[in-house]
Amino acid sequence: MDVIDLLIQQHREVDALFEAFRNAQDDASKKELCIQLAEALTLHSTIEERWIYPVARRVIGEEKIQHSVDEHGEMKSIIADMLRARNDVSGLAAKVGELEKVVKSHVADEEKNVLPQFGQKVTEKEIGMSCNDIVRTASAVRREEMSKLEGEANV
Repeated sequence: MDVIDLLIQQHREVDALFEAFRNAQDDASKKELCIQLAEALTLHSTIEERWIYPVARRVIGEEKIQHSVDEHGEMKSIIADMLRARNDVSGLAAKVGELEKVVKSHVADEEKNVLPQFGQKVTEKEIGMSCNDIVRTASAVRREEMSKLEGEANV
């Protein structure tokens, strides 16, 4: 699997988590899906921000990538709010809905304007790591990032 396939697969997995949240029948499931969404999006953002966007800025352009970075900032803020609201399921549903709207817009833009160009112009060598190494490293970083978000949620 190459990194573009990985990112698109992660997009689909997040879509499935949003759908599972909408269809969840009990509060415990919704709370658990909230954590899964936060973890999946944090992993995805980490991969993009650390390995994809630095190279993409050069080959695609600063403006398109800065827009994606800005969306990540918005998502992180909503994720912290979502984690803060997870014990109030009605508030949680509103935050998950807000997050889904931002994520869907981000995914649509990325799959149309960033990933196709990136995939045509960039090799694994230019990224500096294999897809497997990126995932392994990003998983460790995700734990750190989730701790930060949890800390923000407890403030």
